[in-house]
Amino acid sequence: GLLDFIAKSQELLFLFGISWVLALSVALNRIGFSLEIGALFAGISLASSPFHFEIAGKLKPLRDFFIILFFISLGSQIVITLSPGLLLQIAIISFFVLVFKPIIVMTLIGMMGYKKRIGFTIGVTLAQVSEFSLILVVLGLKLGHLSQEIVSLVTISGLITIAGSTYMMLYADRLF
Repeated sequence: GLLDFIAKSQELLFLFGISWVLALSVALNRIGFSLEIGALFAGISLASSPFHFEIAGKLKPLRDFFIILFFISLGSQIVITLSPGLLLQIAIISFFVLVFKPIIVMTLIGMMGYKKRIGFTIGVTLAQVSEFSLILVVLGLKLGHLSQEIVSLVTISGLITIAGSTYMMLYADRLF
């Protein structure tokens, strides 16, 4: 079909990918969704195409560029007000994510019949607050559903757990 014809040219595939994301984002925005949700739906639809690897490969530099811009924007919007209560909440969330999340994942993986080492490795790999949660809290702040304090809480916890899980993955053999 049309996508087969487009996929014959790498440049056309690149332009199609960008156009599709922009068109679907705007179309869904017109019916009441945010641009971010429209872009998410566009990404999901591209991921289900038979040429998703080629499209992803072509859009990777552009994606990386916009990810950098997103995190710069996120960082510049965060007003950090570190009260003792907020510090305690950050510590509790970070501890739970870095310690208990891997234990929960390891237990579930073990119940599925995998060895403890595999469960531990998977658990340590998932021991972080995901970047997607940062997107959700910024969207929640933008829509007025979340306070700046919640955004700071999730962002700082995210930074701590991303850094912590990086070292946990690096030293996973010793930790196990």
